[in-house]
Amino acid sequence: MSDAPTCVFCNPNSGDIIEETGHALALCTTDAIKPGHIIIAAREHVTAFEDLSGEQAADLYALAARTAARARAVFGAQKYYTVSIADMVPHFHLHLLPRMPGDAPIGPFIMGGDGWKGAAGRAVTDAERRHAIERLKA
Repeated sequence: MSDAPTCVFCNPNSGDIIEETGHALALCTTDAIKPGHIIIAAREHVTAFEDLSGEQAADLYALAARTAARARAVFGAQKYYTVSIADMVPHFHLHLLPRMPGDAPIGPFIMGGDGWKGAAGRAVTDAERRHAIERLKA
């Protein structure tokens, strides 16, 4: 799949693959943190979301939506969360994490009433938000 021979997503265990498309693959890996945890990875060794082409991103997210819909029915999940960090494995991928009946919502663990909790971030002021919007539109 890639010239990155040690990358777990460039050289996945074929038995872990659920579905493959032109630009992405869906896998159930041995690193799953709970039943129904699924990985959607770019086929090409791309390290960040913004490095994906529009075609790659569309294909990857279409596979993620299709896989989450099937998995919700299979595992009885209420919904699926999507998370992408790629700090430990520098290959762009999404984690599909099921919220099962009885599970606590994860939003309060990530967001506080005033924005991000902990060392990951801080609340953004209205002036900072407006400035960011202006810069991004330019």
